[in-house]
Parts: sequence; C-alpha cells; structure tokens
Amino acid sequence: MSYVLSAEHVQKKYGANTVLRDVSIHVNQGEIYGLVGRNGAGKTTLLRILTGLIREYTGKVVINEANNQKLRVAAIINDPALFLNMNALDNMREQAYLLGQHDDKKIYAALNQVGLGDCKGKLVKNFSLGMAQRLKLAMVLLESPDILILDEPVNGLDPDGIADLRELLLFLNHSEGTTIIISSHILSELEQIATCFGILHEGKIVKELHTQDVLQNGQTLEGIYMQYTKEGTVS
Repeated sequence: MSYVLSAEHVQKKYGANTVLRDVSIHVNQGEIYGLVGRNGAGKTTLLRILTGLIREYTGKVVINEANNQKLRVAAIINDPALFLNMNALDNMREQAYLLGQHDDKKIYAALNQVGLGDCKGKLVKNFSLGMAQRLKLAMVLLESPDILILDEPVNGLDPDGIADLRELLLFLNHSEGTTIIISSHILSELEQIATCFGILHEGKIVKELHTQDVLQNGQTLEGIYMQYTKEGTVS
C-alpha cells in the first residue's frame, strides 16, 4: 500500500541512550493520525525525524508525491518565534518574509482561517495562550501544507482553547484535505479528533489502529493503551 507518509524501522540513539527502537508508522492521505504516548516516550524525537529536523538516524522516512510534486510538510514542534511587542499582522509578515512571500492577501486569509482576522492589530503580548497557539498555526498555514505535524498542541490551553483548536484542525482536515499528525498524552482529546492512532511506548510503536478498532466492543483508547503498555492510567 502507498502511504502519504511512512516511517520504516526508524531507530535513534543519543550516545548510549536508544530513544526510538525499530519504529514504523503509516499515514494515509486525509487521516488525522494521533501519536499516543506518555511524556518521554519518544514522540517529539519521532516527529522531528518526520519533518527532517533530525537527519541522523537509521531507517527510512518516505513522503510520497502528488501530481509529480513532493507534498508540503509544515510543523509546530519548535515553536515559531513570536515577537510579543509586535501585532499579529506584523508577526505574520515576518514569517512570510522568511518564506519569500510578499502578498498580504495570503496573510489575511491565514489569519481569518484561524479566527484572528479581527485581532490582526492586537499586540501579541496581550494574546491569550490559545490565541498565540492559533497565531503559530496561521504561520505554518502560510506554507499551504499538505501534511501538518503538531507536537502536543493543546498543552497549557484551557478547555475553550482546546475546543477552538479542535474545531480548527477538523476544519483543515475536512474542508482543506490536510493530513494531520498530532502527538499527545491526553488520550481523551485525541479520541475526539483522530481517525487512527499509533501507540508509542518506551521508544517502540506497540500498536497502530483505527477509530473503528477503538469503538469495537465498547473499548476506549485508554483501555487499549493500558492493554499494550501495562502502565498506570494516563489522562
């Protein structure tokens, strides 16, 4: 089967410490892939490898082409720098400049897409954490990604911020066809958004499954996680 993104037998060491052990994941076009695992399981390292931020590893990562063009990948892993004493519009212009873009129309469209169109003149230092997270997402949307990779994007957000981000990601997936890979240790949130899951435990993918597998026989994602990791409850 041809996947939009796959990793095969990826292993990563830092000195004598093996962080990833023979990891393989498989993501289809249009999926929201939830990468599940407790803190320290290796999620961020794997995502950094998928985006090319880490280049020294063994194994293989394949991003397929569409219409003879390599798919565009954008990520929020290392947070984009926000200039707190500048407004949202000028922050976006700085990011656009780095991307070689000089058209404000795309900037306005991205700000509107994340619900910040009416806040473009507001100083970022006065943004809530949820608004700052949406601004970071608007920055990566300037790249018009086919695949969007997000590392723990709901960390620190209040319930309203989490709900707003969930709605935005579902819009990008359903209306724009964006394939999304999202890591989290908050299983209850991933269960509401992801269409498939990879359980990463102690540097290994111990199970890949789809939402229908979770729902089968009244199971929950937490129950399946417990089954494959034999660890204490995660929330």
